[in-house]
Amino acid sequence: MNEAYENKRRELIKSMDMSASQTMFEMHQAMSAEWATALSDKIDEFAEMGNNGVGMFTQVATQLTQFIDQKEKFFKENFGSFESATASSPTFMGAMLRSFGNAPNPPEFEAQGVKDGKTQIDYENALKAVNMGYKYGSLSIEPDGVFVVFKGLPSNISEVEDPEMPFAPNLVELPIVTGDEFAKEKAPQSAFKSEGTLKEWMSGQLQTNESAINNAVRAYLKTQGEAGKKLTAEEVMADQQHMEEAKNFYIQQAMMAVETPEMPVPQQTEAGSMISMEDEEVTELSFAGGGKFEFTMKDGAKVPAQIFRSLDEMDGPSKSVFSRFEAKYGSGSVRKLGFALGKAQ
Repeated sequence: MNEAYENKRRELIKSMDMSASQTMFEMHQAMSAEWATALSDKIDEFAEMGNNGVGMFTQVATQLTQFIDQKEKFFKENFGSFESATASSPTFMGAMLRSFGNAPNPPEFEAQGVKDGKTQIDYENALKAVNMGYKYGSLSIEPDGVFVVFKGLPSNISEVEDPEMPFAPNLVELPIVTGDEFAKEKAPQSAFKSEGTLKEWMSGQLQTNESAINNAVRAYLKTQGEAGKKLTAEEVMADQQHMEEAKNFYIQQAMMAVETPEMPVPQQTEAGSMISMEDEEVTELSFAGGGKFEFTMKDGAKVPAQIFRSLDEMDGPSKSVFSRFEAKYGSGSVRKLGFALGKAQ
């Protein structure tokens, strides 16, 4: 997201913060004010009742104080403030940070593989709902309690319930980001030079990047589930062997992001077959039958090529040339090349 846009977005959200100018939602403010007015209007009536009236007045006044304390707490916990909120906060300010103005998915949600299923409209409607239901001007103090008309029905004010956590996110799972998708989205271009460089980069991500780790575990759980093995994320993350398998599986997925170029096609020659090689040491590799593979070096010299050994067992030009060849064309490509040269002669 453009930095200037994000700064403007946050300025607009900050302008919505009412926590410095009010301590309750509007409906609760109105109910408290009407309650206080009704109590004041009843003073003479309570006084005429003697000690019973004094007791009733004290009880209703105490109820009002408790009501105000409860509603101020409700406002603080559910509206929040711009300064204290984060995009994952279950408050109105947090809701705006994660939904207002095409907001990005919060990093902490991204790392868990989830997103908020609610939209800015949902939260604006939730704010309206917090302030709806009460019929303004309906509060009255009766001998058996304080009554209001709420949602069209006469109700004791003590029985009127506020919605529970109206601005909490509705977390829904994101699609699993496979290893190759993660690499294409996050890895620098330098990581795609070879499978080796990408494997090294992915291994680092799977040590520190929570999003990579979470998606690796989810991808692993999916494959295990398809194989009939029921595991939970908690079980996988608590078991070192499962975690190693999950990481290795994710790295193997990432290898699909490396675009391996087409291997050179052998050409027939009078002596057998050959391929031209784009390499810093040699110009071509030839096969003359009888297991005789040979490099043509850049100075024209002919050097035997150890094509069917493993890279660890090779030495000399074979080790350096074929190491570069497999870095470019993938693991096992040298052996494939040997078979292709044999078939082409």
